[in-house]
Amino acid sequence: ILLCFMVILLEVTNKRLSSFAVHALKMPSKMLSFSSTAQSSVYDAPSWAKTHLSNLPKHGRLTLSNTPTPLQQISTKNMKGAMKILSDLQTNFYMKRDDMTAGVEMGGNKIRKLEFLLAEALRLGHDSVVTIGGEQSNHCRTTAAACRMVELEPHLILRTNKCADVSDDVTEGSKKLGVVGNVLFDRMVGAKIHTCTPGEVIMPSALIFSF
Repeated sequence: ILLCFMVILLEVTNKRLSSFAVHALKMPSKMLSFSSTAQSSVYDAPSWAKTHLSNLPKHGRLTLSNTPTPLQQISTKNMKGAMKILSDLQTNFYMKRDDMTAGVEMGGNKIRKLEFLLAEALRLGHDSVVTIGGEQSNHCRTTAAACRMVELEPHLILRTNKCADVSDDVTEGSKKLGVVGNVLFDRMVGAKIHTCTPGEVIMPSALIFSF
């Protein structure tokens, strides 16, 4: 139901949301949480990873994505530029369809790392996740949706040159974050949104958050 509602909102004409949609975005975050079907399992890393990597996942892996995703063969006939080389060499070209991992809200390769990171957060008893990205960050959108699936509170720090006001103002010409693109999805899952300018960003290792 939530996903269908998102699609309806995205199709609102003239880049404006109806008053009904704006009120819906203001629902308490607890109303947007839902029971998770994600299962945590012990992760057995492949042999090459055990040989060459030292920082292997220690806290298992959640099942949030629809994997394995398919490989789709792409025809190289009549291609130009660099791709023409593949055609001349009669090389098979395949695309890994990671856009099919988990639907609109969590699709893409970002969900793969989150299966490990959120498993660790839950195993260590955390109740919130803080991440940072651009104003229209796909990573932030995916993190917020995945957190809600496993009942973690998502806090998003969005880098933006706009003002610090994160209200859902949809007035035409407004310089506030509003409800455009991924910010709409962030709001729909009840993410706690914070902002900073690109110049204010510091390395994550220097940040300590307590919620």
